[in-house]
Amino acid sequence: MPRDLRTVVPILFAIAFIASPFVGSPQISDWLFRVSTLIMLAVSWNLMANAGLISLGHSAFWGVGSYAALLSANAFGLPILASLVVSILFGALLGLFLAVTTGRLRGIFFAISTLALSEGLRITAFMTPDFTGGAVGLFLDQALRPSTTMLYVIGALGAVATVVISYIISISRFHFACRAMRNNEGAAQMLGVNPYRYRLGLLAISGAIASCAGGINAWYGGYLDPEVGFSLHFTILSQIAPILGGIHTLAGPAIGSFAIVAISEGTRIFFGQNEGFSQLIYGLVLVIGILFMPRGIWGALVAGGGWFSRPAKPVTAAPSKVQAEVKP
Repeated sequence: MPRDLRTVVPILFAIAFIASPFVGSPQISDWLFRVSTLIMLAVSWNLMANAGLISLGHSAFWGVGSYAALLSANAFGLPILASLVVSILFGALLGLFLAVTTGRLRGIFFAISTLALSEGLRITAFMTPDFTGGAVGLFLDQALRPSTTMLYVIGALGAVATVVISYIISISRFHFACRAMRNNEGAAQMLGVNPYRYRLGLLAISGAIASCAGGINAWYGGYLDPEVGFSLHFTILSQIAPILGGIHTLAGPAIGSFAIVAISEGTRIFFGQNEGFSQLIYGLVLVIGILFMPRGIWGALVAGGGWFSRPAKPVTAAPSKVQAEVKP
């Protein structure tokens, strides 16, 4: 793709995505809202995966952000944007806490620790009904609730901002340090990369993004309980979207989010009359897609057509010093 188009097309798509709630039907806006929050969650998970940190408990960030948004709004009468700032702060603090407590845990040990964190927070929410509402849950003060169109726009803005943050990171030293940590943390440390410092920053950013997505979704739903806030469903979606779209890529999480919502709604519309059958088809499509596209949809597009890939530059080897000195 020409360089100019690679810049203009994403900008035009982002503008259309943000403006879609004003021109689309309520059903389409609802689908795009789900895509928006899933993009934020998937990008957040993908950022951690880029550093070799596989999270099985992303619902912890989602749930903490949801509770932070609703509790702060009900207690202090905060509008949605102010409550989302609270969600972002709590998500970043939780990421820092996870980075400090897990130390240098990697692989399956780090993954299990994230799962334990999510389950611990879910049980804590059940055991503190005076604060979180417990199993009864809590409702958003309806006097604070903005219009549905405003919620759609905030969701779309959050998704676009998340992708922009991911792009900025992808062209920074931070990204290459994370890649080095994923490939060989010991070797990266020998090259001057401080894994502990980068892990602190990475988990704080990732946690803040996922918590913001949870806060936006809590405002949209208007109700929250521990099973909703810390559902394993969000952890699974945050992993499937980047894997299906293209893990460790910039576009993969966004493409995977669109694909998952499309597959989910497609199977529900065409097979929803048979209870459980639509979920079976949904799962089969996802499994087949991941099996036959190991690099994800984005990887298949790049491999299938050079239009998406950068034009290869002809490689010309410079004459060596010895060759230059040899005269015919």
